[in-house]
Amino acid sequence: MKTYINPILILLAVAALVVATFEYKRLLIAEKTNDDAADAVLKRNAAMKARIDSLKLSFPQLAHADTDGAGIDARATARHAAEVKADKERRAKSQADYKAQQKKQAERMRDDPDFALKHYASLRAKAEIKHVPFCRAQNLSQEQSDALAEAEFQWSLRMDDLQTAKALGESGVDEKALRKAASDEFAASVKAALGDDLYGQFQVYKRQDAAWDFVKYYGGGMSLCDMPLDAGQAARLVDAIANACPSFQKGKNVIMLSVDWNAVDAAAADILTPEQMDYFKNAGPHTPTDQPLWNGTSSRQMWEMHAAIDKLIR
Repeated sequence: MKTYINPILILLAVAALVVATFEYKRLLIAEKTNDDAADAVLKRNAAMKARIDSLKLSFPQLAHADTDGAGIDARATARHAAEVKADKERRAKSQADYKAQQKKQAERMRDDPDFALKHYASLRAKAEIKHVPFCRAQNLSQEQSDALAEAEFQWSLRMDDLQTAKALGESGVDEKALRKAASDEFAASVKAALGDDLYGQFQVYKRQDAAWDFVKYYGGGMSLCDMPLDAGQAARLVDAIANACPSFQKGKNVIMLSVDWNAVDAAAADILTPEQMDYFKNAGPHTPTDQPLWNGTSSRQMWEMHAAIDKLIR
């Protein structure tokens, strides 16, 4: 009996052989590739190990750290001491630069009348706008507002003269006495312009000065986002910040570092619109990283961060 081989089966067998051969070659290539990759990894690991070993040789104290933590504490203490020293050096340089700048300005004030006039004009402009929120909140008359601005300007002039004298190294300057005299003059002028009751309110306003600067700072940012604070909202938000500050509650000035922002948010929810509240909690004006921490130009996030740091280092 003859057996017939089906041509289709032959073709299938040939095809399978071809595929098997191709796959075998692919596996060989893949194996070689994997071997090469493994070799490369091993070489990199060896190089990395050599680098680590060299670092250990360069810094033996890291390679032999005390397991009980004493070595870590010692390094941390040394690092802290170095940071404190560097901070003192930066502060000293900053103070020296500031004094040099003040001296140059004082010399130009003395020698350049046109420059002095412009400087005094800038002081006058600052005095005019310094207490505008209080004037509006208390509905002061134009005469009262002008008198308050004049008192502020005269105080600024006294402080500017004192700073100029110090910068020029003039002898016989009793800074403490001059400051007290200027403060007494300012208080007398304001009290005469406002009367006893409004003067009491003004003293509260002055203790809230940092909060007012802060709200004006945020209010400017909100205005740029087309959701400005009105005068009533600003005053109530200042009160919320002041009331969340232990220092203010004890009869002293607002200290932004101690403000309880959770309490502020709870009060602000009844003051701000939802959009303003979202901005107040989550956004804020840009805080320059190369500038000192100021009451009026730091975001609430910056204050919260510094408060957290302050708690850690106490």
